[in-house]
Amino acid sequence: MCFTSVTDRWPGAQWPERASPVPPTGALARGRAAALDSTVVDLELRPIVPDEFRAFSRAVEAAFGQQPTDVEIDLWRDVTEFERTIAAFDDDGIVGTAGAFTMQLTLPGGATIPVAGVTAVSVATSHRRRGLLSAMMRRQLDDVAARGEPVAVLTASESVIYGRFGYGLATSFLSTRIAQPNGGLAQPLSEPGRCRRVDVDEAGIVLPDIYDRYRVTQPGEVSRPDAWWHQRLTDHEPWREGASAYFHVVHDDEGGRPDGYLTYRVRGHWTGSHLPGATVEVDELCASTPNARRALWRHALSIDLAAAVTAFNVPVDEALRWELADPRRLEVTALSDHLWARLLDVPAALSARAYAVPGRVVLDVADQFRPGGPADGRFVLDTGPDGVQCRPTEEPADLTMAVADLGALYLGGTTATTLARAGRVRERRPGALDEADLLFGTALAPFCVTHF
Repeated sequence: MCFTSVTDRWPGAQWPERASPVPPTGALARGRAAALDSTVVDLELRPIVPDEFRAFSRAVEAAFGQQPTDVEIDLWRDVTEFERTIAAFDDDGIVGTAGAFTMQLTLPGGATIPVAGVTAVSVATSHRRRGLLSAMMRRQLDDVAARGEPVAVLTASESVIYGRFGYGLATSFLSTRIAQPNGGLAQPLSEPGRCRRVDVDEAGIVLPDIYDRYRVTQPGEVSRPDAWWHQRLTDHEPWREGASAYFHVVHDDEGGRPDGYLTYRVRGHWTGSHLPGATVEVDELCASTPNARRALWRHALSIDLAAAVTAFNVPVDEALRWELADPRRLEVTALSDHLWARLLDVPAALSARAYAVPGRVVLDVADQFRPGGPADGRFVLDTGPDGVQCRPTEEPADLTMAVADLGALYLGGTTATTLARAGRVRERRPGALDEADLLFGTALAPFCVTHF
């Protein structure tokens, strides 16, 4: 286990022929897209070169109300793939940005596929409502498809933005708070092992390997390049927001092999009566075995002088509540979206993952942002004894949906029945919703620890 810190409805009772309330397809959609693009025809869209990175970085951060320091600019430079950036230029300089990381995404069943990790998307306030974001998204998705990546993923600053470009809400997370005292585990650990604190140098050696062994067991998780780890472990002081520097704790199994880690900060506080009231802020807890996960949780709950333990990003199926001696000590303070998935090649994407049961379902998928592409049309998914196959078909549809809704289903983060209740999926053949729920269901809820 590992973690860190709108549906639209169709009005009335009338269902469209292709489900989900999105702009029209075909020639009308292409005409609208062309009209939008024409409003930004005077802007140059292209990747940046290294000498332009400082201006690019400042444009991104300005959209988030921040002014990056020189240290932050250098740290982000190290992880930036310049050939995957997009910048919009006019006489005022860079007025729009986007980028992507080359990543691997873990699917249900343990397979991984190459994906684009979309990042650094911004539009200057002066250039909003001119179609610039749509133009950059179209350019980026064309590039992702040309690279042979069947899926793009992102973590959204605002959840209202990306559905119109075909992204669906694929993973969610909880934020939690556990009050002390009496926030300990009910049962002793069942297997031997030990937790030990390590310095940042050892953390840089051990943590990436633990993470890589963890991520291939967790649907929804993504790979991290070496430069990402360097940036993270640098632990730039402004990012601490008044809390301590990172503490790193590694769990070793009985044979002395590292199989989990905990990274946390402490936000110190003493009450007026001089009683300790610090908060332990769990940033990441990654483990490749259940015993390591429990041991690291116990360590976090045993830190001296703490009145509470908080965690920003916890899996929705986290087992800790059932392990606490006093389950009421665990308070869920938020439920939020995290990873959004955008399928670009439906046959490739659906054929890559495993499914819970054998079955066969015909999906009519509408991709209004890229009409006529390999994510727009009718597809038959067959998960029979000969393996998984997905291909275009002319057979009658069992379910109709938008490509964003297929992205929400893709990792098992929701069910077709839930989306149908929300007005986003329509059942064309009786029983198809139940069958799709079984097909796409997963024993382990999808989860993503990485922010990008």
